[in-house]
Amino acid sequence: MSLGATSFLGSAGDRLLPLSVPFRFFGAAVLFHLAAWAVLVAGAGELAAFRGGAGPVLAAVHLMTLGVFVMTAMGASLQLLPVATLQGFAAPARINAIWWLLNIGTICLAAGMYLAWHQAMVAGGVALSLAIALYLQLLLGNLRRGGAMAAVVAHGWLAAAALIGLLLLGLILIANQEHGFLADAQRAAVSHMLLAAYGFMGLLAMGFSYVLVPMFALAPMPSDRWALAALLCTCAGLALGLAGTWFGQDVWAAVGGGIGLAGAALYLGLMAMTLRQRMRRKLGPAFIMMRLSWALLPLSLFSGIAWALDLLPDWGAVLFGLWLLGWLLGFLLAILQRIVPFLASMHAALAMKRRPPTVTALTAAGPLAAHLYCHCAALILLSAGIAWAMPVLVSLGTLAGLLGAASFAWFFLLAVLKYRAALKAPSA
Repeated sequence: MSLGATSFLGSAGDRLLPLSVPFRFFGAAVLFHLAAWAVLVAGAGELAAFRGGAGPVLAAVHLMTLGVFVMTAMGASLQLLPVATLQGFAAPARINAIWWLLNIGTICLAAGMYLAWHQAMVAGGVALSLAIALYLQLLLGNLRRGGAMAAVVAHGWLAAAALIGLLLLGLILIANQEHGFLADAQRAAVSHMLLAAYGFMGLLAMGFSYVLVPMFALAPMPSDRWALAALLCTCAGLALGLAGTWFGQDVWAAVGGGIGLAGAALYLGLMAMTLRQRMRRKLGPAFIMMRLSWALLPLSLFSGIAWALDLLPDWGAVLFGLWLLGWLLGFLLAILQRIVPFLASMHAALAMKRRPPTVTALTAAGPLAAHLYCHCAALILLSAGIAWAMPVLVSLGTLAGLLGAASFAWFFLLAVLKYRAALKAPSA
């Protein structure tokens, strides 16, 4: 077995960042989650027929991908990678700059997309480029010095490569909005989405799940050999899928999706094996959310293959995008609802001379239950509304998503307030 997951963060007090650093990223992600659903409510009438172009749907997608996915990924990786690689980040000013640039860039880009305002998109692209460049400098420096947890580090390297690719392609797409030099902007946009979802975010999600899932379930970590085999299949499938999409060879894209399915099957098999070996029997609602997200991973690949082979009607592209984003959103929110109270409890233990609050005491079960129901309702209603061309179901789905985002924000706020109250409470 690899290094025990239960000691992953538990023995890493000297490499923990101040709690305000990851929580700043997580808090911004929670607010962008709310904003993304609010914008999607405004654009619900355009969702089923969306095929690209400026407007509320494109803005909501980027509020979700940049504001929620990338913000969460950066915050989590800045805390977790130093532990995995046994190296620290000693750059508080740079991390602060990354946070500000990522927030400003996401807001400018989303506003520009909503209003079809090219100058705002350019400003957002520049700010995001600077944020990603600073983040990559920290990330690659840490990976280069680290040697522990080979599978996690390998996922980090390849995720960084995908991040560079999607950044360059994103800037090209912004420039194309004004100058129209791309022969097929839709294929370029799909390539950008594949690099973002299956590349950068997907690889980080898979890599960190090999340590976070065992840690939260009290289980042994999967074998690096099988984790690297899943990584190889995933990257080979992504490369072929990108080539097929970019060059108009849809059969290549479908074959790439099939290879990606093999990688997903290996990954999900490792996750299932991990959970079968767990010592913690009751896993809570976070793992219901996580299992739902895992189900959406192969479903997104199947729908992507069917879309590439013209086996789905016109709405197949939107359904593919919904399930693709649903996989990542469910996974990240499941991780956040476990790691937020976990980190808060660890920092309280370091700061307090008395017994710190437990993870359970810092977790508000009611808002999380409401979020789970709303999240599931949103996915079901949106999928049905898109497939059956029923705008009322799409509108109800976006409203359910917004209500779920508000519930999740309430959970996060309560965790912060409970942590602060525990620190201020007088000693017995």
